[in-house]
Amino acid sequence: MGTAVIMVMGLLGAFAASLLEVPMGELFGASLVVIACLKLTGKKIRLPGFVIFLVQIILGVSIGITVQLNQLVAAFSPLLLAGLILCMLSQTFISFLWLNKMEGWRPFESLLGAIPGALGAILVLNEEQEKPSSKVIVSHAMRLLMLVVLAGYVASQGGEGIVQSAEFQIRWGVHLIAIGAMSFLIGKLTGYLGLPAPFMVTGLFVSLAYNNWLLGGAIASVPKELILFAASMLGVLIGVRLAETTVREALRYSRAGFIITFMGIVITFGYAILFSYMTATEWEVLLLAWLPGSVEAMTAVAILIGLEPAFVAINHVMRLSLLYMLPSVCKAPLQQLSKR
Repeated sequence: MGTAVIMVMGLLGAFAASLLEVPMGELFGASLVVIACLKLTGKKIRLPGFVIFLVQIILGVSIGITVQLNQLVAAFSPLLLAGLILCMLSQTFISFLWLNKMEGWRPFESLLGAIPGALGAILVLNEEQEKPSSKVIVSHAMRLLMLVVLAGYVASQGGEGIVQSAEFQIRWGVHLIAIGAMSFLIGKLTGYLGLPAPFMVTGLFVSLAYNNWLLGGAIASVPKELILFAASMLGVLIGVRLAETTVREALRYSRAGFIITFMGIVITFGYAILFSYMTATEWEVLLLAWLPGSVEAMTAVAILIGLEPAFVAINHVMRLSLLYMLPSVCKAPLQQLSKR
């Protein structure tokens, strides 16, 4: 069973899971199918490079295209921005210490495992290493699973009212192709300069600048089929790495993921209470806005319980944007840690 067949099986698993309308079901569906296929056949594969950079571009553009600069200016005060950054740094630092000191992970693995959210960015960075770590993937998969289950539970209690994301319009197609082409060319150039995850970073900035400055923020989304493909390939990546682990290793890494996710929730709760007092913003809103979950899941929860979904969504877009810029900002430290 070759790489192409495994990728197709992952896509089929993702499509089947998408029919269940479970948050991030495409990713988990692809993962489960790939794990089953690889365990049954005993094969080991690695995704082709072009798939990795295509996923990078889709992820970067899907975040950058949703950033409306006027909304960011309206939603963010300097104090709340400081709170978001401090919360992220605290989550990362405490989780890093736990993974490195208590779990015995290498520094680079600990850093990737500790970063709160941005699963796509972490998987891309992990795959760029000579020996990708299964620990990082399992811990982030556990974090995502916990937060998706939490969001799903709250959603099940909330009844109707989820606002659907904007539909992609055909007239945006030419602009999206132009954004993708520029992201690829600039990403290729920055890749030669040694920038980690170059296509994702350039996709983020190119789409943000193109949409806001040339189109006035006209494009509201990317085609859902592209998101399905990216989620499927991330699921295949997860499945490929999980298939290489034993049940005992998977349980041990999952336990680490559970612990750091729980600590992250507690830290977020503390910051939400503190900055609620300092800014007169409801702590429940800040909690949803700063949790290391997906934009879709956390925003859906905010909609269902009536807690400023626009503010929550913008905070998560800003959080993901900051995390996606991490490779370029921390290039030297990441290179040093990867050698240890």
